[in-house]
Amino acid sequence: MADRSYEIHPYSINNLISILASKSKACPETVKEKLHKVYFEGYFGTLKAQTVIVENDYIDRDYLDDYLGYYGSCFIPYERKCTRLHFFNIDVKENEFGALLKGDVTNCTCDLLNTAYLGFMVVKPLPQTFIGRTCLKTYDDDGKRRCFPVVRDYDSNLYGMKLGVRSLAFQEQDHVVSACATSALWSIFHATGMLFQHPILSPVEITKIACESMPIETRFMPNEGLQTIQMAQAIRKLDMEPLLIKADNENVFKSTLYAYINCGIPLLLGFSIVDVSSSPGIMYGGHAVTITGYSLGHAYPKPDPISGLSLMSSRIDRIYAHDDQVGPFSRIIADFEDVEFKLGPNGQDIYKRKSIKTSHRGESKRIGSIWAIPEILMIPLYHKIRIRFSYIREIVEHFDVIIEALKTNNLINLRNKLLWDVHLTTVNDYKSEILNSNALRGESKRKVLTQGLPRFLWRAKAYCGTDIILDLIFDATDIEQASFLQTAIVYDESLCKQLTIFSKSLDASSKSQPAWKILEWFTR
Repeated sequence: MADRSYEIHPYSINNLISILASKSKACPETVKEKLHKVYFEGYFGTLKAQTVIVENDYIDRDYLDDYLGYYGSCFIPYERKCTRLHFFNIDVKENEFGALLKGDVTNCTCDLLNTAYLGFMVVKPLPQTFIGRTCLKTYDDDGKRRCFPVVRDYDSNLYGMKLGVRSLAFQEQDHVVSACATSALWSIFHATGMLFQHPILSPVEITKIACESMPIETRFMPNEGLQTIQMAQAIRKLDMEPLLIKADNENVFKSTLYAYINCGIPLLLGFSIVDVSSSPGIMYGGHAVTITGYSLGHAYPKPDPISGLSLMSSRIDRIYAHDDQVGPFSRIIADFEDVEFKLGPNGQDIYKRKSIKTSHRGESKRIGSIWAIPEILMIPLYHKIRIRFSYIREIVEHFDVIIEALKTNNLINLRNKLLWDVHLTTVNDYKSEILNSNALRGESKRKVLTQGLPRFLWRAKAYCGTDIILDLIFDATDIEQASFLQTAIVYDESLCKQLTIFSKSLDASSKSQPAWKILEWFTR
């Protein structure tokens, strides 16, 4: 009798559809109609998947919690076990894999499988929303254009074989124990759980803590969606503080997500969805996704139209998000456009909004026919991260104006306007970069590495062309009234000398200006 504990299939999108249909309670037509099918076809094509190993009778903790919290008490018997699919970019032969499990000599080794591993997908035994915990390898960085700071190591054990992938867990909302906001929070907590050391909750647990003290008019399960205040409550229940930012300004949107995500902190983006594939258009309502990465696709930065500040974040051309309706690391165009929407029965209601293009598809079934109107960014922060990015940006803006004035008066000699890279980091990441860099040497490097610093830091690196000339390190755990610039590394001796002379020449009235947080350091 054949062993059915596992199956091995060559990867193709048709084989994947057949596997998903047979292992869930969905029919093949349902699987084909899902946007996930279109997305995974492109994604696995990019990853060059060749083999799927199907692990039958798999017990998944998140689904088991949902099963005990809801499905297990249904009249119709739902299965409690799932199926897990493992993806590889090599051709795995069934006889060679079987020989490996028997301990025989074979070309298929554990090391070879681990090197070729692309990740896994849990298939839940449900009729519609069956894509469970999924951890897949990211796109390659394309020469450091793509950045995925919000990933962690996931280990899967396949019959004793340790397989690993760097990813962030994704799953589809199931419309019963969770909605899109719950799925977004679930992915977020997979990242912050490792970063800030809190328990990682299942979707049913997230829904419960988000709703437990809210005076809502209806039952919380089945769940139709979380309000902003409920999402914030779920974050606070895990001893973090939610920072809410309006996301309707492109410069604020890009610079804020860049500042926090580079510390490994995921962001929740809330937006309204509008389908423009038909006339009049259709407003679908709100949606929430987890921002997991970005692409620096623009060759040149775009200075702020008001302050003139040139930020590295302005080079972002797209973001990558866990969108439960599309897939993991799905692409969203980050450049805002003025889009006119004609809504209402006869298109009589005309709206013009700053919008971004998503990977959703509208009634026309065409990818990209859905626009998103960004509304909020919600950032889960460790409670000791007290200094906001907006305050650091204001300080750097004023300091940049001073630098430009000194250039105009020929007091400093800089070839180009400064490009600023402003982001949150940890002391360990900061010192690791300094240790492995050749830009700083000798006693100066030793002093930087041995200096006592807080765990979380705001870092503002200034580039002149491709050369870093200034590195400002702020205490992210201090209070705004304090002088929280911890240290500065000035790689240009002439610039350091002129800033010291200028700072010492200022009178007492200058101390009320934001840039004094930096200039005061040069007076010392």
